Amino acid sequence: MKHLLLSLAITASFLIPITCSNAQTLDLIVTAKGDSIACRIDSINDTHIYYEMKFRNAWIQTHIDLSEVSHYEKNAVGKGQYLYKPGTTIIDSSIPAIPASLHHVRKNSVYLGILSINYARMVPLSQTTGITLGGGLINIDGWGVVVESSILLGGVRHFFETGIMGAHYFAPNEEPDNPESGDAGLAVTFRIGYRYQAPWGLMFRVAPNLIFTTDDTFVFPALSIGYSF
Repeated sequence: MKHLLLSLAITASFLIPITCSNAQTLDLIVTAKGDSIACRIDSINDTHIYYEMKFRNAWIQTHIDLSEVSHYEKNAVGKGQYLYKPGTTIIDSSIPAIPASLHHVRKNSVYLGILSINYARMVPLSQTTGITLGGGLINIDGWGVVVESSILLGGVRHFFETGIMGAHYFAPNEEPDNPESGDAGLAVTFRIGYRYQAPWGLMFRVAPNLIFTTDDTFVFPALSIGYSF
């Protein structure tokens, strides 16, 4: 049990600082060259638009000649609608913020759970359905190896997820004078829950896990957070 509590404490130290950012609306300037800039327009006169935009990861004040602008609009860009060129708020029109289907989302994920650290690969079956195959390390009163598979249903960001996981774990030898005190075991887990995968990489999932071990059967809450690429 002490190994389980240690694993919970370590995972909590990673999960507690995670917070969700607030929505934000920005203005839009489209240049005659075809660049789209998410910005904060300060003022407009007969010759120029004065605005703030992000450049090299800092907000700077700048301006543009009206003759170089094809279109501008206030409160036109919602946060999360678009992806931007690195370090700027110039919209990268070649990359959709919300993928059209599972065939366009990031397929590989690494994530940390309450009891495990894993890698998984997603394989699309249709535009909104896929399966994942993966494995990693798990701690159930001792470290072990795990393999798992899940079915994803519902979309490109929000999923209903159900899956199965098998583990072979090794309980530590807590009596040095007794070589038989160490042990190994098997565990099978069934999971039904929710998964979120952001277009830019963040993923997390939450579910109740029904765990069968060689000695016990119990329900354990599962929370995982990681990155997709």
